[in-house]
Amino acid sequence: MNSTFVTTKYASTRLALAGWAKKASSWVREHRKALSILTSVVALLVLSWVLAQQGGWGALTTARLRHPWLVALAVALWPLNLGLEAWKWRVLSSMVIQGEGAPVQRRRWRAVWREVLGGQTWATVGPLRWADGLGRLALAPESRLKGQRGAVAFAKGAAAQGWATWCWAIPALFTWGWPTLGAAVLLGVAAASVLLMRLTPPVVMGLSLIRYAVFALQYLLFLTAFGAIAWGEWWTEACPRIAAVWCAVGTLPWPAELGVREAAAAWAFDNHLPAVVAATFGLWLLNRGGSATVGALVVGRMWHSAHST
Repeated sequence: MNSTFVTTKYASTRLALAGWAKKASSWVREHRKALSILTSVVALLVLSWVLAQQGGWGALTTARLRHPWLVALAVALWPLNLGLEAWKWRVLSSMVIQGEGAPVQRRRWRAVWREVLGGQTWATVGPLRWADGLGRLALAPESRLKGQRGAVAFAKGAAAQGWATWCWAIPALFTWGWPTLGAAVLLGVAAASVLLMRLTPPVVMGLSLIRYAVFALQYLLFLTAFGAIAWGEWWTEACPRIAAVWCAVGTLPWPAELGVREAAAAWAFDNHLPAVVAATFGLWLLNRGGSATVGALVVGRMWHSAHST
């Protein structure tokens, strides 16, 4: 076989695929708002259809909070969940504002917390995931965080969190008796780890793993509180399904929030659907709604102080 032809053919194929991928990525970026809204609408329609099999949206009224103390435990974990995200942002944003070759000087926690909480508010108003990053950059006092470098720092943190979600999916797949798929995901995660470790500090990747574990524990507590799962099903049934929900949501190449989590949860949990939807929405109210409320108070105070001055 002509080796020159093979080499040339491979190169032309690679360039063609690279051009196609670039065009597809550009199209997604250009239409991501419309795609996000359409995804949420479709998700809500799917959720409506699923609930219709259970008696319609009125079936949600059958969900009962059986163990309020479990919700209290989940609420107690909320500051830890948010604190881990603030820690990640502090590391990444500090690397942006430091000079080339200069020793790393960590930013003040007060500024970091204000940006993270403000980002949660923006994400809720959005209600798209990338609005979180826009909110953080808008509230950052340092000019070097306002542009592309700040956006890249936020993207690194988001990528690390997505990587952590798939890491936790590996034991879930093996637990569920899907070793082939688990091995495939393991290889993919290993390849992603090599790339991420070149771009992202290891501490950020470690914090992302811990944050997913905290979130999963919160979700387990909410599901158990509403009677959607039993204590003995935490590891064998609930953890794999939680991993399935968040891997499905995180796989979308464009951001989507409203309705997508609940529809994914209805797909992953085929029993006690009203309780599952109520628990999923309750967790969103805590982690996103609670953070957004505190963030709104912080941003409102900043706006009032600026106008008073």
